[in-house]
Amino acid sequence: MKLGVLFIGTLFIFLLSTCTKFGKNVYVDGYVRNAITGEPYANISLRLYRGQISWGDPVGTASKTLKEVTTDANGYYKAEHLSTPFNAVYIQLGKGVEGGYILVEGQTPTVIKKGKKRHVDFGIVPYGAISIHIKNVSCFNTNDKIRLYFDGADYNSNVFSTGLMTELEGCIDIQDSPTKISMGNQYFHWEVTKNGITTTYYETIFVEENQTATLNVFY
Repeated sequence: MKLGVLFIGTLFIFLLSTCTKFGKNVYVDGYVRNAITGEPYANISLRLYRGQISWGDPVGTASKTLKEVTTDANGYYKAEHLSTPFNAVYIQLGKGVEGGYILVEGQTPTVIKKGKKRHVDFGIVPYGAISIHIKNVSCFNTNDKIRLYFDGADYNSNVFSTGLMTELEGCIDIQDSPTKISMGNQYFHWEVTKNGITTTYYETIFVEENQTATLNVFY
């Protein structure tokens, strides 16, 4: 009888531990901000979805969505799922968010282990546009030459490669169509040769979110 009671007690403890092991919750919260200005982003969607952590696969594979949340006016979000049977779930920026922003702080997807609370912040950079206007305002002759270089950006959206962008000669006046590029400072310089004399100029253009900035290369 004692052995029977002991066996039942042991079985109960085993079942209880098993239920506890596979019944823990996951909880994650954090902020989504503009990485340049530090301002919070409201109404940014995030998705909590289930998955298994497997050896050699720390990210896992996207599976069923457990919860979708959006950031509030302060850029804050909170996602919680109760009694998940999985080793971990994942949080990531919602569909379409990364297409309109560059993720520069935080990792998406991010592993949220079962039974753990985790705080995950995301820093994103939106896009604007830039138009380049190159004009020889005091043309000496057709041998005038300009070389325009892109020197980089606060957060490079890989639209322009660093280095020489274009080399032109003569009395020119060219303005291109706006090009989508990351918000923030864009750095340029150009070398102008007139009458055998070469002069170098530097310019920094700040691109606003959803706005078009113009780089005037006048020489």
